[in-house]
Amino acid sequence: MTLRICAVLWFAAAISVTMAAQEPTLAAVTMPTYPPLARQARIAGVVKLTFVLSGNAGEPTNVEVISGHPMLKDAAIENVKTWKFTNSYAEGTYQTTFRYRFSGVQGTHSAPRIVTFHSFHQVDVVADLPILETSGKY
Repeated sequence: MTLRICAVLWFAAAISVTMAAQEPTLAAVTMPTYPPLARQARIAGVVKLTFVLSGNAGEPTNVEVISGHPMLKDAAIENVKTWKFTNSYAEGTYQTTFRYRFSGVQGTHSAPRIVTFHSFHQVDVVADLPILETSGKY
């Protein structure tokens, strides 16, 4: 009985390791940008996307938005389309989340302050708050 339980546990562990090996690996990306109009309007938010990896293709296809602010969606879609994967035999549909937010610091740079990839499943894009323009008229 104990031998059967051990065999079943070993088999389950082997399947888990095999399934983990099937996860594609992000090999190349174009760094995401914070959309200039969204930054100027101080729009932050989350964009959730799905995409398909076909067998041995290595590049995402059928990139679709699940949810997110309209001013952030296009930047996320365009970024995912630049991704290149290894282990592309891991055919399937995958989900990723882009989190656009502000650092709390005002700055003049339009480039993101920080971009963090938590595998390909989550990408954080952090930008400085835009400096508010004042007209000098009262």
